[in-house]
Amino acid sequence: MGDSTNNSGWTSYNVPIIKFSNGAGPTVLVLGGNHGDEYEGQIAASSLAHQLDLNQVQGRIIIIPCLSQEASRAGTRLWPDGSNFNRVFPGNENGKLSEKLAHYLSSFLFPICDGVLDMHSGGRSMHFIPSSNMTWVSELTQRTKMINNMLAWNTDFHMVGLEQAGTNPYSLLNRNAEQQGKSVSTGEFGGSGYTTPESIKIIKDGLLNFLKAFGVLRGLPETRESLGLKPAEIIFLGPAGFISATHHGIYENCVRLGADIEVGDVVGKIHDFDHHNVAPIELLSKISGVVAVIRGFPPITIGDVVCVVGKKLNSLAEMEKVAG
Repeated sequence: MGDSTNNSGWTSYNVPIIKFSNGAGPTVLVLGGNHGDEYEGQIAASSLAHQLDLNQVQGRIIIIPCLSQEASRAGTRLWPDGSNFNRVFPGNENGKLSEKLAHYLSSFLFPICDGVLDMHSGGRSMHFIPSSNMTWVSELTQRTKMINNMLAWNTDFHMVGLEQAGTNPYSLLNRNAEQQGKSVSTGEFGGSGYTTPESIKIIKDGLLNFLKAFGVLRGLPETRESLGLKPAEIIFLGPAGFISATHHGIYENCVRLGADIEVGDVVGKIHDFDHHNVAPIELLSKISGVVAVIRGFPPITIGDVVCVVGKKLNSLAEMEKVAG
């Protein structure tokens, strides 16, 4: 993408794109690093690019290991110019670099793909239960494909829900691809700005199984049943489950990921180290459910989401009723 800087009147911003193409089959776009400090997806996408044998492919796999490269190097969620790459779609061909890249994805890559895969985690500020996720779409055929995509990851948890209130949903990468009718898959595979062997195994194994289930990678996909695992738990995230900081300070998580809690339970405390006479301020859950997200970075300001509580569902049929 063309650019101009103080040090170079004409320069280019280059984003590595790797393509594996072999015979007839679907086209899947695999994306990591939508946010710079979410490293699980970047590692999984890079590892996939290095390990794939072209003979395994039936169709086309396009891989971009890191969309937000400068943010990734800096360990930040946002680009150096302050752009949140997951809030600039459908982009602008003549806009900032982030907008140009979003325009390229939206206008050139999404249209040639059958499936779009966008791998996330909580980044430095949040920590999610590792889970494959989806947003709810009204069109039945597309929704059925996306449910199958979600299940193909074989994660212990699946999350279905909405973006935080006040966000334009179609400024997000996955929603822009959904709007174009694509079969989208996404997930949140950890967080706190670091990786663990456990989180990386979940995302790498799930990625390969997803590609097999989608039909772009040879081999039969595994199911939780074939692996001897109990059925995954389904969590619905709604607006009432988002809990935000009411004061500035240092945040203490008081609940663990995956814990079952009730209305009124303390999920965390805000400590004010500037005023020793102020007791820690307790934040309470507004709903009963399961803790899906906790805070990963203790310094907080008013309005920061520090915990998300979701409603645990018993089946896909119940999910249809709640999310629909």
